[in-house]
Amino acid sequence: MDTELNESVYRTLDGAETAISVRDFDLWYGDFQALKGINLEIPRNRATAFIGPSGCGKSTLLRTFNRMCDFVESVRTEGTIEFDGRDIFSMDANALRVYVGMVFQHPNPFPMSIRENILYGPRRMKRLSKAEGDEICERCLTRAALWDEVKDDLDKSGLGLSGGQQQRLCIARALATDPEILLMDEPTSALDPISTSMVEELMCELSEDHTVVVVTHNMQQAARVADKTVFFYLGELIEEAPTREFFANPRQQRTQEYLSGRFS
Repeated sequence: MDTELNESVYRTLDGAETAISVRDFDLWYGDFQALKGINLEIPRNRATAFIGPSGCGKSTLLRTFNRMCDFVESVRTEGTIEFDGRDIFSMDANALRVYVGMVFQHPNPFPMSIRENILYGPRRMKRLSKAEGDEICERCLTRAALWDEVKDDLDKSGLGLSGGQQQRLCIARALATDPEILLMDEPTSALDPISTSMVEELMCELSEDHTVVVVTHNMQQAARVADKTVFFYLGELIEEAPTREFFANPRQQRTQEYLSGRFS
């Protein structure tokens, strides 16, 4: 498998603190158990990739990190997920989502201006002066590598942007509340190769001072952007390791078969 790995990032993974701790976690949709006995540590200010076949539970776990499971009436959970040592299920869900942002598979800008997209979250938290709003817009759009492209069009609809620009706008919007963690559910699957490359570069940059967790079906993408890779199958966590080790020397047979394309 041809992968591109960042040697310097790999060497520093062992010293990372834990941002999210998952212990003996199970999740059911009605009678169907989607996650089974998950134990996992997500390193702080690093990028972690979840890989595995469709329906294996990786997106379910990702979305549980900011309590999106609350919107599904049939969901039942057991076990513990802690963010900064606090049980996420004992926290106010809206407060949790300030710290744990989310970017979805398909770009979903709000039907409002670029400026209003960025300021939607911060304005729900407090009253902003014009200067504060301008600073947040420029800072977040710059972080999302979009400022130079839209700085003269901030009052135009975000829906008028290209697909790749819309996804970067959604990333900028997620950054506007200054989250500690950024969850990304297949954020490039609907994008062209150039936009994909830009978002991947952005993920690497963001993981220098944010905890990034990304679900991807693209193993090359996991190799390029992640410090740690986790493989799921049928609701179980099969294997996890620093990314170089994971791809170079997978320990479990199911992991070896998945990576080699012999998976059934």
